[in-house]
Amino acid sequence: MILPSAVRARSASALLIMAASVASVSCGEPDRPAELKIWHGAEQRVGHLGDAQDDFNLMGVLSGNDFSYSVNGGAPVPLSVSFDRFGFRRLGEAGHFNADIPISSLNVGENVVEVHTKGGEKEVTQSVKLHRAADGESPLPLAVQWSEIGHLQDVGQVVDGHWAIEPVGLRSKQALYDRLFLFGNRTWTDYRITTTVTLHGIPEENGPKSGGSGVGFILRFAGHSVTPPRFPDAQPKWGYQPFGGICWLRWEKGAPAVDPTRQFYRGDRDEFQDGGPLSGFALGKTYGMTAECETSDTDPSTTTYRLRVWPADRDEPEGWDFQIEQTSDSALRTGGVALVAHHVDVTFGDVAITPGK
Repeated sequence: MILPSAVRARSASALLIMAASVASVSCGEPDRPAELKIWHGAEQRVGHLGDAQDDFNLMGVLSGNDFSYSVNGGAPVPLSVSFDRFGFRRLGEAGHFNADIPISSLNVGENVVEVHTKGGEKEVTQSVKLHRAADGESPLPLAVQWSEIGHLQDVGQVVDGHWAIEPVGLRSKQALYDRLFLFGNRTWTDYRITTTVTLHGIPEENGPKSGGSGVGFILRFAGHSVTPPRFPDAQPKWGYQPFGGICWLRWEKGAPAVDPTRQFYRGDRDEFQDGGPLSGFALGKTYGMTAECETSDTDPSTTTYRLRVWPADRDEPEGWDFQIEQTSDSALRTGGVALVAHHVDVTFGDVAITPGK
């Protein structure tokens, strides 16, 4: 069914607050000694699955008061680190870092990235071997059985957060701001993704920079943006639009015990349409989730987005919980698909992505 236009938008004043809030990122904790941990291994890779976004994201957690990274012995690049309780957007928690490393700055083959922190009389440097491939491809259709995957980057790219492969799927290790795992590349257009989600917990508080918790998919995603004044330049960039559209389950902020809403979030501006609550939602229960994007045959600026969610112990239904047409000149018409875990502790099961028409 086509939903009525139950559309809401953020105010212009709220967007100005969002843009100004980047100033909350601090330069460190003067009295804390230097410590450093890099996530996802001492050897990582990019480009072998094609062109998904402009940057490779190297992430971890550190302390001290002077932070930077360098590539192949080049000049140090300052790292932003917040020590606020809720971090700052993509810096999801105190001490987290996320280095947006331009892929174009990497040599084809082996690169050495060094992350450096200094605090008091102590300095710590850790190195990662980062292998860049040229002319890689991301297959479509794509079938991912997590039990057969040796490393996350065998099938996709971590954009935000600390992720781990567990016996039953891919789990975000922290219930923080927009933890993203990206499949595919910028050439993908129309496709369908199916997986399962098992929610283990939803925090009571998300912090002042975040809306309600959510879990699902960002369709046609190609990385974060810088579009002043709304999305100012930052390290890491935190401009979250444009994309295609988000199809997900969304909780009201501060109400994790209330049933989530099946929601479509536009890719060009902060407006959404609700597809009704998922009644009787239960933590620890596994749900199937399928979404797709399909370009109009007559108008390339129009795409239909669809979502369905069902208890995984039942057969997948044929109908959709919603199907919404989005017409836009600025929402992306191509791009990969990101698993998004926004302030939720979730495990994603095996993934199947098939091409559209």
